[in-house]
Amino acid sequence: MTDRWENLFELQRELGSMYQARRPLGFYAQEPITRCTTWTRAIIHEACELEDELNWKPWKNSEDLAANREKRLNEMADILHFFMELAIDQDFSPDEVYAAYQEKHEENRRRQEEDPAYRSDSL
Repeated sequence: MTDRWENLFELQRELGSMYQARRPLGFYAQEPITRCTTWTRAIIHEACELEDELNWKPWKNSEDLAANREKRLNEMADILHFFMELAIDQDFSPDEVYAAYQEKHEENRRRQEEDPAYRSDSL
């Protein structure tokens, strides 16, 4: 079975190639690194759209989270879409992103276990 992470990156590369072919003088004609600001802004805006689905406004009547589950999932897919574009345009491979995640994961675990600033028993 093909690695899902690799598959997602490949799908994203194909989508970018399609956009570039359909609009050869458009956004994708820019240098990849110059598109990164757009990707980071898109991630932020999609995260805000996800936040809106999480009933964060205490002055508003809460909606049933089960009723908007699909919408929340789609917002997360949008975030992933732009995250992968950002990684691709910075020439990060799926393996590099995976390795960076693993390293950060271990660092976060270590902090919780060893760093007094992160431990709940230090409060």
